[in-house]
Amino acid sequence: MVALLGTPQVSQALLRDIDRVSRKHRRWTADAYFELDGAYIVEFCRGTVEILPMPTTTHQRVAQRMNYALLAHVHGGAARGDVYFAGTRVRVGADVFREPDVLFVPEEWRQLVHEQFVERAAVVIEVITEFNRKHDVETKRGEYEDAGIPEYWLIDPEEKHVTVLTLGPRGYIEHGVFRPGQRATSAQLPGFSVEVTELFAA
Repeated sequence: MVALLGTPQVSQALLRDIDRVSRKHRRWTADAYFELDGAYIVEFCRGTVEILPMPTTTHQRVAQRMNYALLAHVHGGAARGDVYFAGTRVRVGADVFREPDVLFVPEEWRQLVHEQFVERAAVVIEVITEFNRKHDVETKRGEYEDAGIPEYWLIDPEEKHVTVLTLGPRGYIEHGVFRPGQRATSAQLPGFSVEVTELFAA
């Protein structure tokens, strides 16, 4: 099954790729999903290929700034591990793969990084897409929580705030909601913070 989330613009190349893979396999599985050429924002959830909306320039600008900030933190020696950008799949459940905008995998979890996906991440960051808000705020929050991902950043360009969630004994709790004029901080990565005003600057 193929599902369109939000109101994505579906390229003909993607449709041809989906047709090619679906003709080869009797049903959609993780292996079939991995045969897609990877040039699209496509997630997989229990037998359904989910086509996500193309990101806006605002979305990409904010995501890129987060990526640069996290890379600088890691390359500066404050944390040991790897930073990955959108397109990197993370397995968050049996036959569920998501593509966060930015993620961090600590050095001690590198054995969980494979060519086609990552088994676990310590921090995942999503920039909320306004016309697909529920997917990030509800669906992915529940999946990341169930997967035991220690920290989830929800960046909201529309509302101009950053919510940082940390995993407690009963699920995610708010580490903080940060607005322009404040620095969004991480609980998982000591010393890592981002100036919210600069994050959302045009």
